[in-house]
Amino acid sequence: MTERTRRTAVLARRLAAASAVAVLLLARAASAGQAVSFSGSAFADRWWLSDQTTSKRSPSGTTIDGAIKIGVDISENVTFSSKACVSCHGLEFESIQLEYMPKSWFNVAAGRFPVPFGEFSNRVDQSGHKTTSAPLIYDMGRMAYGEKTAMNLGVVPLPYVDTGVLVYGNRFLGPVQAWYGAYLVGGFRGGNDVDWTSMRSIYYTNSNKVPGGGGRLVLTYAAPAGGLIGDTSIGGSVTTGRYDQAGTLGYLAWGADATMQLWKLTLRGEYAWRRTDLSPQASYPYDSSDLWYKKDGYYVELEHPLGSYLGMVYRVDGLQRVGLPLPGADPELTTRSRITRYTAGVVITPETSFFVKLGYEYWRPSDFPSFNSIHFGVGGAF
Repeated sequence: MTERTRRTAVLARRLAAASAVAVLLLARAASAGQAVSFSGSAFADRWWLSDQTTSKRSPSGTTIDGAIKIGVDISENVTFSSKACVSCHGLEFESIQLEYMPKSWFNVAAGRFPVPFGEFSNRVDQSGHKTTSAPLIYDMGRMAYGEKTAMNLGVVPLPYVDTGVLVYGNRFLGPVQAWYGAYLVGGFRGGNDVDWTSMRSIYYTNSNKVPGGGGRLVLTYAAPAGGLIGDTSIGGSVTTGRYDQAGTLGYLAWGADATMQLWKLTLRGEYAWRRTDLSPQASYPYDSSDLWYKKDGYYVELEHPLGSYLGMVYRVDGLQRVGLPLPGADPELTTRSRITRYTAGVVITPETSFFVKLGYEYWRPSDFPSFNSIHFGVGGAF
């Protein structure tokens, strides 16, 4: 058994164990007379790369994504929800939270929850988007050259899950709905650069005792039914804090997004930017007085139906890292490294809760060889 096959088998067993626990909790809540909900999703993906050297620098092969969510209405205004997920990062809780919802314009969530950053944060599960891969700016472990010695994943890999308190709500201003949220959380973790793996490692604590914070605002125009232009949204997000154990190295990230329904077409676009401080004690491959780096990128996406059971999606996205490479970084990595990717995909949905995804991607890195890749995935949601 290969290491990749062994890891896949372990993840499958963990997902089965999480399913069993979820069923037991669901049965216990139901027996207590509380309103409960149970949902989940599963997806298996096979990824082929045209360049064998590049395939060693990416998590290509077969991967499994799964999620199980339980919700319990404790009272009229208080709910509990928990979501366990399994993916390239292993098995963990994506959320364990209590929500107090007395008014539509004022709600409080406390615990561990997905931090609202960007429009894609609402569609992270494979059942929520038509591409087989996430945009580069939000990639969480499925990127070529995404290891710490190279690009170190995206700007804010999603789902960005953290522990803290979120205050949110929505109000209608005529035909425009405003959704808003502000939060205090533990914030990013790391040493010299953000360590995304440590952010998903128990215990889910704040290593430097300095909280991070941020917010998101979305304005959505609810268009009249039957018009050429449908619902249209614009949004903005920001998050900031300190990520090292001493609490001296800071980060600031922000993003902007827009979505429009145009006849049967859905148009989306996002931009995200992050500046991260670097340690003055480290030794870098280049001399510079600027002890920080900047990472930014975008995606533009178009999707439309093609008959009753087919959906098409096209995307162009890019990611750029500007600044000092870290000590021990790949020697090919320069002070201005970029990846541009072109994607086309089709989604087949013979049943509402079952789908098959096919995707083609052309990757064009600035510091590494260009290559092609193909995805084939099967999944469903309930």
